[in-house]
Amino acid sequence: MSASISKINCKGVEVMPNLNNLFSGFNENISLKGTKRDNLKRGRDTLRKKVKDNFKDKDRKVPKFCGQGSYAMKTIVIPLEDKEYDIDDGIYLQGYSDKKKSDWPSTTSVHSWIKNAVDDHTNTPPKDKNTCVRVIYANDYHIDLPAYIIKDEVAYIAHKRDGWVESDPKAFTDWFIGKVKDQGDQLRNIVKYLKAWKDYKNVDLKGIVATILVAENFYPCENRDDKSLLGTVTKIIDTLEDDFKCLKPVKPNEDLFKDFSDNKQDKILSSLKTFKKNLDKAINDEEDEEKASERLIKHFGDRFPKGEAKKEDKSNNSAFIRTGTPGVLKNDGHSA
Repeated sequence: MSASISKINCKGVEVMPNLNNLFSGFNENISLKGTKRDNLKRGRDTLRKKVKDNFKDKDRKVPKFCGQGSYAMKTIVIPLEDKEYDIDDGIYLQGYSDKKKSDWPSTTSVHSWIKNAVDDHTNTPPKDKNTCVRVIYANDYHIDLPAYIIKDEVAYIAHKRDGWVESDPKAFTDWFIGKVKDQGDQLRNIVKYLKAWKDYKNVDLKGIVATILVAENFYPCENRDDKSLLGTVTKIIDTLEDDFKCLKPVKPNEDLFKDFSDNKQDKILSSLKTFKKNLDKAINDEEDEEKASERLIKHFGDRFPKGEAKKEDKSNNSAFIRTGTPGVLKNDGHSA
């Protein structure tokens, strides 16, 4: 364990404010819930039905579906005002696993099948992107519909430009859920905090990258999300300074930082270090919860709760400290 991590103590005497309650409130403020969650689920289920019905009408085998991404992993973060929710719902075509890839339909044909199935569902026409068909809803969210074929336990995505490309989002979701089972729900919390930070500070990190970096560098700290976040960010910095890579933990195991320039890498590390510095000061230097929260609001925005100002204790004006053992005056060793 690095020296920079070793001072982050999860136990012992607490002399600084415990910011865990503030982080719990922040988690509540950025988490998907209630009506919005129900709307997203309803929109997803409606699209599934439209695709199934369309495939039946065209005498094609009805596909299967599998939720993926942050919605499936329960790490979705409410977007900032100028952003949209992004939901991914994988469409798995049936009847091709025993056929040669040369006998599969073209990826452009598959995209057109899906686009035609969901056309006119919303006022905005669906977008046919390289990796998916995107259905755009008026109330600030969209649902991406990528298509897959599984052959010999390998998933291939229908990429409109590049053809059938190996890609397995379900394996990634399973990998992350396995991490949560091993480490606990605090891991999900830290992923959401880092995603909320990078969104607010406009740091060039994709959600999947933030998820991998947290999961691979997670620093657990029971009942202290604040210290867990500090320890995790510290480990991420140490890891990236040693080797600036983010390997996807499932096939094709590509480095998601592969095309990042030195300048872009430096900006990300600089942002993380500034974030860590202020986390450290908020947790370990500020004796006042309000001042600590003010530091964090600069990195998370006003969705992070404002802490309470420290109340001065006027009940005892004595210069002595109340302890469980006889007091000691100065350095002379005599008990009070």
